[in-house]
Amino acid sequence: MSYMADIANPYLGAFVTGLFYSLAACTASCLPVVAGYIAGVGSGFKGSIKITMFFNSGRLLAYTLIGAITGLFSGLLHYFISDMVFSPFQIYSSLVFGVVTIIIGVMVMLNARKPSCACNGQVTKNIASAKKGGRFGVDFGAFSLGLTRGLILCPALMLLLFPAIPFTSPIASVGIAVFFGLGTMLSPLLLLAGVTGWLLTKAPLFQKWISIAGGIILILMGIFSILNLVI
Repeated sequence: MSYMADIANPYLGAFVTGLFYSLAACTASCLPVVAGYIAGVGSGFKGSIKITMFFNSGRLLAYTLIGAITGLFSGLLHYFISDMVFSPFQIYSSLVFGVVTIIIGVMVMLNARKPSCACNGQVTKNIASAKKGGRFGVDFGAFSLGLTRGLILCPALMLLLFPAIPFTSPIASVGIAVFFGLGTMLSPLLLLAGVTGWLLTKAPLFQKWISIAGGIILILMGIFSILNLVI
């Protein structure tokens, strides 16, 4: 009996797996990145939720690409599933995530160090919106972090895709990856990120230093991601 026949609805199973996986592992691994970025750009509750949605959208695209690659090369992967196949991809994806995180962290710090924009004697609360086009830059930064983070192979997603390789088409592999990604998007990360942004805006006088701290956090996370490849 085929894998697809054993599971009444593989897409529903992938969605539920992603939902449960997001409750602990996914939130724990992504929250530091999102929180550091939120601190860096000085976003409030609604803005932080929007940032998290863009971050999750990037992860969803990454999972879709992984599902497509797995489906397209299912014939080869069926015979050559081993660490030798996936270790190089994992290394390069971790390297890309580290570099992108460092670049975004540096940009956040440079933006935070610029003279604060004031209006009627009050410091602007949102550093990212102080310049024209800042909102697009914030959203693109969040999306880039999510995309590069998502390209680092997720164990739960791989456990879903590998058994299905001999029995599914490329489209089915993409579907499984997409539904898994949608499940992970419905995680406590949205609420926790919103609360983080709300709490950080309660100290407007320290907004510049909070933004610098957020940039430093991103830089350190990027460095650690790269160092893990050589340690």
